Amino acid sequence: MEKQPRNSSILSIILFVVIISFVYSTQYMISPNLELISIYFGFGGNTSPLGVLTFSYTIISGISIIIFGYLADKVIRKWIVFGGSVLFSIFSLLTIFVPSGFSGYVMFFLLTSVNAIGFGAIIPSIFSLIGDLISQTERSKGFSFFSIASLIGTALGLVLATIAGSIDWRIAYLIAGVAGIITTILILFFREPSRIGKDYAGMVEEEMVTYSYRIKISDLHEIFQKKSNVWLVINFVDTIPTGIIIFLLFEYMKQYHNIPNDISLIFLALILLSTLIGTIIFGFVGDNLFKKGNKKARVHLALFGNIFPIPFLFIALLIPFQVADPSSILNVLSTPGVIIWVVLFAVGLFANGAVNGNWYATVADINLPENRGTVLATTNFFDIIGRAIGPLIGAFVADALNYVAGMMMSIIFWIFIPFFWIPVLRNVVDDMTQTQKTFEERLKDLKS
Repeated sequence: MEKQPRNSSILSIILFVVIISFVYSTQYMISPNLELISIYFGFGGNTSPLGVLTFSYTIISGISIIIFGYLADKVIRKWIVFGGSVLFSIFSLLTIFVPSGFSGYVMFFLLTSVNAIGFGAIIPSIFSLIGDLISQTERSKGFSFFSIASLIGTALGLVLATIAGSIDWRIAYLIAGVAGIITTILILFFREPSRIGKDYAGMVEEEMVTYSYRIKISDLHEIFQKKSNVWLVINFVDTIPTGIIIFLLFEYMKQYHNIPNDISLIFLALILLSTLIGTIIFGFVGDNLFKKGNKKARVHLALFGNIFPIPFLFIALLIPFQVADPSSILNVLSTPGVIIWVVLFAVGLFANGAVNGNWYATVADINLPENRGTVLATTNFFDIIGRAIGPLIGAFVADALNYVAGMMMSIIFWIFIPFFWIPVLRNVVDDMTQTQKTFEERLKDLKS
């Protein structure tokens, strides 16, 4: 394979950001219209059936990620992304035909299930491709774009759903499907990079070296002998809090604070923007510290990003303000407690941005090129379990008690997150050194 020109790599990453953004967006199109969709399907505002649907979607996407993550380490990844994008686009488009009532719920359930398979095909394949398009010392920044794409997707889904809610909630899925068709066509012009990676890309042209290694079943034993991999994989607790918050946020704001969806969306946009900024800044910090020889820097930043937000979010969720007149954003902002709530959430999730790019970079650092898709798929599978558990727990607690209790469940799970990162901190350097040694030995064998 030919070396990818820098401009081509940048365009490829931009295309991946757009694809991931729309793929992620459909996961967040239920939350703004939770009660409306529940009534549409005949559930009278009960959120539990939609929690079950979200749970099922995430479990199916998790199984799909495992399957396609392994395939991404064996076959041409471009075609996996293409196939996944086709599924995502078509079954998002078909949502516009979902009728009301229980039969509509069943149809929507089936459509989102197939959509989940497309999601599972796209995510590990793009992760593996990005790993080959960026150098080791730029990974935190490079994978920050992977994380930013999911944040953009979250915001995009919430915005589209909020706007569509006043007309027809299904329109949001229609727009995502049309965008998916366009990006699917663009995938055909993408050129698959060599798995040898950017750090050694010169060898491909100068000495005609092709990295021919592909994952084997026997590799799985070696992968999970690395303790860092084990702890990164089982650390699915970190996705439960955000799953709860995103799923319940709009109804929580409406019922506990008397803030309507459109204004809640503005607040959420500010919070997501702070997370995005944190992701970019801490991505640069992680790479700079790594270049200076601090091999634990990325894990230190991820640990910080999980511990620092806890008190900020805990206090924010307990602030008992109630907006008397929510007719305008100015009225809402003049209510005591609102600004403090937004600032606390923004600061907490700005710091949480330290996890994103550095987490993905750590996965790439400690695994060989032909194993990265499988490892990311496995970690994402467990993360998806966390994201599935989150809305399910949140929905049942909110229905049984109230939305404040449902939201507070996120803090309970958040407290356990740092304990999963401490073992990674202890083992990451040894695992990284072992991977680098094996990779360089393989390159020497290929040259000889």
